[in-house]
Amino acid sequence: MKPGNTPLVEFRELAPAGTRLFAKLEWYNPTGSIKDRPAWHMFHKAIEDGHLTPGMPLIEATSGNTGIGLARIALINKHPMTICLPSTATEERKQLLRAYGASLIEVDGGPNDAIAYARRLVAQGEGYMCYQYGNPNNPAAHEFGTSVEIQRDWPLEAPPDHLFCAYGTGGTITGNSRAMKRYHPDIKVHSVEPFVNDPIGGMRSQEDAFQPPVADLSLVDNRYQVTRSVAEDMVLQTMNAEGHFVGTSSGAIIHAALTELETNGGTAVMLLPDAGWKYLSGNPWQEVAAPPKPVKSVEALAS
Repeated sequence: MKPGNTPLVEFRELAPAGTRLFAKLEWYNPTGSIKDRPAWHMFHKAIEDGHLTPGMPLIEATSGNTGIGLARIALINKHPMTICLPSTATEERKQLLRAYGASLIEVDGGPNDAIAYARRLVAQGEGYMCYQYGNPNNPAAHEFGTSVEIQRDWPLEAPPDHLFCAYGTGGTITGNSRAMKRYHPDIKVHSVEPFVNDPIGGMRSQEDAFQPPVADLSLVDNRYQVTRSVAEDMVLQTMNAEGHFVGTSSGAIIHAALTELETNGGTAVMLLPDAGWKYLSGNPWQEVAAPPKPVKSVEALAS
């Protein structure tokens, strides 16, 4: 199953009065995230270009979602897969990677440390690395895929005024910005980021010491930084208002979009990377409501 053709839906309850807010629900991809798109594109281009031969081991550094997408493709195509990821990655991500047959190397530190470890393995001849942070086929998956779908499915006669993307590898925002600015030169592209000392899974700040080579920040018109607590709170607001259980990076994107529309109005499209179930082991919402008291017996129900 090839990724793509995810739904573009309107968030009617959250949108400020006089505005229109649309979300591309990327958890409808095969392994539940937007990263299935570049994983598929990078893998098949590597084969097409002769970099990846049958049965050749694959290595990738990831915070989770790209690795999960690559692990699925590697399993289907019978390539051994080694994933280097920060030890702080959620248990759901680790369990999914193992379920898809990947070998995990948990690296102390953050994503940059995982990248360094994976590159060392490649230098030792351990396998081929797609290297999502520097692979031009990462943004190309969005330039010639995601953005084409947005253009095709956009329901309004007038074009969108705003595009909101998380800044992570730089592939999503770069590829979509290139295409959307060709379609609609006046569209404003907003990068949504965490603060450098307050991480949100799958995202990075422009203040980070390492900036991905595929990122073209000249295409970005504005930047929103969102705290993790605000992003987590937005997850609950979205669930209550729209019925969608989004991930924390999506919560950050929605908060940024609402802030912009409340101030400047217009129409917006948001790329929501994944759903909230991949974050449950971190217990960000554990104190939202007190759990019900357990019933000791059937007889207790009748009394």
